[in-house]
Amino acid sequence: MQFSDTSGYTGIIQDIDYILFGSSVLASDYSIADKTRNINNWYDSVVALILRADDRWEWDDNNKTDLPIGTFDLVSGQQDYGITAATFLKILKVEVQDAQGNWHNLRPISLQDKKSESMTDYKKEAGTPEEYDKIGNSLLLYPKPSASITGGLKVFYQRNVTHFVVGDTVAVPGFAENFHKILSYGAAMDYAVANEMNTKISILSSLITKTEQAIMDYYSTRNDRDDEVCMSVENSEDYGQDSGIDTFSGVSFI
Repeated sequence: MQFSDTSGYTGIIQDIDYILFGSSVLASDYSIADKTRNINNWYDSVVALILRADDRWEWDDNNKTDLPIGTFDLVSGQQDYGITAATFLKILKVEVQDAQGNWHNLRPISLQDKKSESMTDYKKEAGTPEEYDKIGNSLLLYPKPSASITGGLKVFYQRNVTHFVVGDTVAVPGFAENFHKILSYGAAMDYAVANEMNTKISILSSLITKTEQAIMDYYSTRNDRDDEVCMSVENSEDYGQDSGIDTFSGVSFI
């Protein structure tokens, strides 16, 4: 589902207007800037759901063209390596290269694991790093490296999405297409709450809850077998223009 489609009226922007006002023609009462902000907020919420549910098949934004692997230079005697929290949503694995060119998997540790030890003195002699700790926007290596190696530190991670901007048209969300409509529901809900549209709020709340559960179910089970999980969505939606009754019939996996 693309962000905006002013010819076929099938975009997320147009869907929000249809849900709220019964027409896909741009509504002047809900600006594109406000819609974009709210869509991005719900986009972040969906990503948080996916990261909670995802298991062995690590999710990544479908729009990215490179792999989520960061490469850094190891610097002799340097323990602290800065990472960008906005990019590195979840660290999956860290590896370092030794002077012979061999790669080693580092064990993650936490200050909580070392309550009885002095971290100032912990593995203070430089060598080949064996462990790492995540603190704020930094990775701390233990021990600190004894040699400088170009590209000697690799971080495997899950990263943030590319958010939409007001002028986007064909850009699409970076998660499974079956669930793109939750961004329409969510942004419509924000407007309904701000304008005390109680019937809409009730209907949209139910739709959002069901879709969130479907997202969790899908991303928690998609690695159960190598062939594609088949999903059918059977729904007939009434957003309150007529009876005000939610006739959403759910999502099933085959």
